[in-house]
Amino acid sequence: MASLAQALREFKQTYEQSAPAEILETLSRNVSLLQQQRIHAKGPQVSEPMPNGTLFDNKGNAVNLHALLQRPLIITFFRGGWCPYCMLELQTWEQLINEQPLMPNLIAVSGEKQSFTEQVQQDNALSFPVLIDPNFSVMEQFGLVYEVNDTLQQVLLKWGVDLTERTARKEFALPIPATYIIDSGGIVQYAFVEEDYTSRAEPSEVLAIYQRLK
Repeated sequence: MASLAQALREFKQTYEQSAPAEILETLSRNVSLLQQQRIHAKGPQVSEPMPNGTLFDNKGNAVNLHALLQRPLIITFFRGGWCPYCMLELQTWEQLINEQPLMPNLIAVSGEKQSFTEQVQQDNALSFPVLIDPNFSVMEQFGLVYEVNDTLQQVLLKWGVDLTERTARKEFALPIPATYIIDSGGIVQYAFVEEDYTSRAEPSEVLAIYQRLK
């Protein structure tokens, strides 16, 4: 199975060959601004407790985060179904867990509304839960949320991505993509938080760490 890093790299190279220079500059500048803010340092670090909160499944049922800790938990936060890098990540996770004898305790979380979340689940044939953080409250506790500046907002709108329609937020906001492993005691054992949205935790490496906790 090809690595996620390879798939992301190939997609990025293909996109950059055809994308307008001004859009590439806007995307690059936005990543640099986020890196300057050191958003990755604002949330829980390894050996610190996981924040609690309530998520929702596609049927509107509430899911308490701490209630998922009967065994170690992998959480991956993603931007939304419109983001091709996020979809490559979720697809890689699905391929990987299909090779495992035991399904890992894995959830994916975004702030998108139910209809968009259902589409992500169906279009990618995901067997693990994709949960909703409707007001970004859990993602904010993890320190992942930032408001999208006007320049990037215009790029998203050109792509047909209106975040105020796809989420319950009144302003354009996004989470930094991130992946955590939480042990059954609620302590963070692994954290990958990267302001560069084209870089993600490698699922096979995350799973190897997760399996050592069991």
